[in-house]
Amino acid sequence: MGMKGYKAFKPGWKCKDFQYEIGKTYELPAGQKLEICECGFHFCKNPIDVFGYYPMTKGVLIAEVEALGEIQQEGTKYVTDKIKIVRELRREVLQAFILDGKHNTGYCNSGSNNTGNCNSGSRNTGDHNSGNGNYGNFNSGDYNTGYHNIGNGNTGHCNTGHCNTGYCNSGDRNSGDYNTGYYNSGNGNSGCRNTGYLNSGDYNTGHYNSGNYNSGIFNSNEPNMRAFNRETNIRLSDFLRSLDYNFYNFCTRIYENNLEEGDVDRIKALPNYDPDIFFEITGIDLRGEKE
Repeated sequence: MGMKGYKAFKPGWKCKDFQYEIGKTYELPAGQKLEICECGFHFCKNPIDVFGYYPMTKGVLIAEVEALGEIQQEGTKYVTDKIKIVRELRREVLQAFILDGKHNTGYCNSGSNNTGNCNSGSRNTGDHNSGNGNYGNFNSGDYNTGYHNIGNGNTGHCNTGHCNTGYCNSGDRNSGDYNTGYYNSGNGNSGCRNTGYLNSGDYNTGHYNSGNYNSGIFNSNEPNMRAFNRETNIRLSDFLRSLDYNFYNFCTRIYENNLEEGDVDRIKALPNYDPDIFFEITGIDLRGEKE
């Protein structure tokens, strides 16, 4: 005896232009290889899962089926190379299988306040969410607008981290893809705050760097920083650690031309300070100031 399951059909018992009939058995022709989503007879083990692939609209038909051959599985989807269409599942019978929480407008929801289908979480507008407050589908985390997210607050897809806009990130707050680090806009970074690709170090705009603050490729250490068009004898990370003020807030005040007490002295103390270059870049003229 094979595996019992359920399959949806378009009106007239068609699925992807293949004609089925109740009571008949179908088998893949010789030479065709079974492959889920590509080749074979697809079905679901649980009737509520069917509606993740076919919405419960007028004319859709549901049948109990039996898989009699080899079976492959991917999530809630199954495929076999030999299937029997056992009987039609009437709507009144099918309704007995359907879990329904409160205030849902979708189908097969066990959570509440869902407008999507097959959600066990609440306040979802997508389908197959076990988390809460999702607009996408197949999320087990919360407040995702993408798909297949395990983490929370993702707008991209297939993230296990949080607050990602890219795809397949296990780190947090990445806009790139396949990052295990944090705050990356590049791809495939295990370090943090990289805009380049495949960096294990931090703050790189180049690629394949294990050191930090590199704009080139395949660097294992951090270079000395350049300032005012000349190289210094100090690394940027060391320079930032040597300061007794917030350098990034300091740069913002320069950008907004909103200098506070002490900023002019801080500017003049920068490595390789050049008032002409500073004026050219910022528009703030300190060339008349005494050194």
